[in-house]
Amino acid sequence: MAMEPEELLRRVQNAEPVRGEAFRKLDLKGADLSATLFEKCDFASVNLAGANLTDSQFVGCRIGNCALDRARLSGTVFYESELDGVSVAGASVQNASWYTCQLRNVAFTRSRLLFASFNRGVLEGVRFDGAHLEQLVIANAETGILDFADARLQRSVLLECDLRRSRFTGARFVTVVINKSNLAGQQFAGQYFAYTQFSEADLTGCDFSGAELVQGNFTGAKLAGATFRSAQAPAAIFLNADVQEADFSDAALVQAIWSGVTATKANFQRANLYQGNFQAANLSDADLRGTELTYADLSHANLQGADLRGANMFRAKLHQAQDLGAQFSDRARALGDDPEQLASERWRPAPRT
Repeated sequence: MAMEPEELLRRVQNAEPVRGEAFRKLDLKGADLSATLFEKCDFASVNLAGANLTDSQFVGCRIGNCALDRARLSGTVFYESELDGVSVAGASVQNASWYTCQLRNVAFTRSRLLFASFNRGVLEGVRFDGAHLEQLVIANAETGILDFADARLQRSVLLECDLRRSRFTGARFVTVVINKSNLAGQQFAGQYFAYTQFSEADLTGCDFSGAELVQGNFTGAKLAGATFRSAQAPAAIFLNADVQEADFSDAALVQAIWSGVTATKANFQRANLYQGNFQAANLSDADLRGTELTYADLSHANLQGADLRGANMFRAKLHQAQDLGAQFSDRARALGDDPEQLASERWRPAPRT
């Protein structure tokens, strides 16, 4: 027999754990269920809207077709539990965690999540649209379709997630880490990213055209065929990234770091690459027509077959650059090999006698 609300509230008030109980179609709207251990309980079509679940624990529970709208989840823990068809819209979630849980068709729409973590487990059809997500962590989870439309992500981490089917329309990112995640083919045109890291992420074919990418970090990222047309990305880092055939035309990339980048056949037409660091970069067959390369460092870069006609190369450093077949119209104002640097690079300690 299903437990009645009165008996449940009595146990909660007496700090008694609740184990192996079934709750079906109960109206617990606004109920105080704080600091309660629920173990292997079944919640089906239960109304928990506005309920206080502070410091409660759900271990091995099943929560299906339930309403937790505007509920308070502070210090709440879900462990090895299943949530399916649950609405957590407009809720206050703080220091809550879901560990090895399965979340399907769960909506955190317009909720505020602060210090919330989803570790391992499954997230499929989970909605964070319109939510404020601060210090959110999704790590090592099996992810399907996630909805971040119009969400604000701040100081959050998405680690080793498959986000190819996720929705990010209108989302804003501030100090977010998206490392080793797969976002291939995603559309981020015109969106705002500040101090966001995409280290070792798969961004193949992504569209960042017109996006604002303040100090974005793309170290080791896969960006083949990606688009950054007219993007604003000052001081961005593309260290050792793969940007083959990517499009950076008309982008503002002042003081960006491109050391070790693979940019074969990339399009940099009219881009502002002022003071860019291209040391040991592979720019073979790249299109650099009309670019701003004043004070850029192209030491040891591979410029074979590159087209630099119309590029402003005032004081650009071409030390030991490979330029077979490259086309220049302003090379006379660039700097050639630096004798002192060359001597230091070739120096070897005297052999021992």
